[in-house]
Amino acid sequence: MKIQVLLAPLLTLVAVALAGKIDPSLQNAVTLGLTSTAILELPQVIDQVKSNPSHRSLSGDAKVASLVASLRGLTSAAQAPHVAVAASLGLETKQYWISNVIVIRGVTLSTLSQLASTPGEFTLREQGTAQLVGDTEPIEVNVQLQNPQWGVAKIRAPAVHNITQGEGIVVGIIDTGVNLGHVALAAGYAGAWLDPYDNTPGPTDYRGHGSHVAGTVLGRANGVGVAPAAQWTACRGFGAGSGVEEYLLDCGQFMVTSTPRPHIVCNSWAGGQGNPFFRPAVDAWREAGLIPVFAMGNYGPSCGSVMAPASFPNVIGVGGTNDVDGMYTSSNRGPTTTGLLKPDVSAPAVNVLSCGMTANDYVTMTGTSMACPHVSGAIALLLSANPTFTYDDVYAALTTSAVHPPVTNADKNCGLPGPGDFPNQAYGHGRIDIAAAFGL
Repeated sequence: MKIQVLLAPLLTLVAVALAGKIDPSLQNAVTLGLTSTAILELPQVIDQVKSNPSHRSLSGDAKVASLVASLRGLTSAAQAPHVAVAASLGLETKQYWISNVIVIRGVTLSTLSQLASTPGEFTLREQGTAQLVGDTEPIEVNVQLQNPQWGVAKIRAPAVHNITQGEGIVVGIIDTGVNLGHVALAAGYAGAWLDPYDNTPGPTDYRGHGSHVAGTVLGRANGVGVAPAAQWTACRGFGAGSGVEEYLLDCGQFMVTSTPRPHIVCNSWAGGQGNPFFRPAVDAWREAGLIPVFAMGNYGPSCGSVMAPASFPNVIGVGGTNDVDGMYTSSNRGPTTTGLLKPDVSAPAVNVLSCGMTANDYVTMTGTSMACPHVSGAIALLLSANPTFTYDDVYAALTTSAVHPPVTNADKNCGLPGPGDFPNQAYGHGRIDIAAAFGL
């Protein structure tokens, strides 16, 4: 009897220890009536998949199929008890496999408490959010167009175009959508599109940001595109305002499973540096062979201002430069909170002209959103000419060939990892020069 008396509180403590936890910010938001949606995040499983010997022995499409099937199976099993509890409480759920999370709608303080009491290791928190990082509204241009545009010329893409213009490469774009009707974009559409917001059957763009980005990557008219023979797929990760975690995860899954599957994913958006909600998706992309490129953000020039996901160690983070190779004033800088160099490279970002919202209009925009597609297009050129290149090969080609402009004290002040001025936490390894990466 005495043993039973002692065991009872011990078992209660074990049960409490194995239950979930509620993030205080979610608790406060539900209390104030600011949200009724929660994210239930379970331990991530990507490392289990990557370490599986049978999975590691695969390559190409077979490896991607194994990745998706394994992630689906592991996350489904882990999420099942929590989905059942949510259903018993009358709550709506949406499950993801690229990140081991469940979106739960209709929560109240009472149901939140009941969800948290389910045995297991998990956290209930608010949705992650992200913002587009084009710093200025588009300005329509009604003057004679340059050919090529200044950013395309600055990174010396035309010098490579007699070798390749990006043939055979697909670039995925997570943004506000893409204007399929634009003369510079229509022919490059590869046929894969997802719209988590409005479920439109084909590509559209209500805001223009994504069309501008797509044009810089691969636009086929008026010299706007770095890799004009590449193709694009797209997912609308941003609606009228900020992007939210669930729709960005929809886009993250789409990039792995779409037909065709992109070689590169261009992401001209960012969240807070300490907001890692998209890390599992990036890890899955890398395992699937996709090359993730992210804009640094436009809240610089303070040191340590780099935003996630550009701050992640396994993505190419891109800073912004102007037409005389100075740093774009608002380009975020490194280091990351863990001391990593960021950006990795920089590219043109100021007064970049690209595609607009109608069939044949062109607008200028400024921000690291404009630098990111220059790098994505440059990678498309590299992969087209070197189909066996891996992420590491691409990274080495871009970083070892980058131009080293004169640096200011402000450019140096955030840190010099080596003995010289480059790399630094403003330009990274330098401003990209795709012709130099080709040895030209």
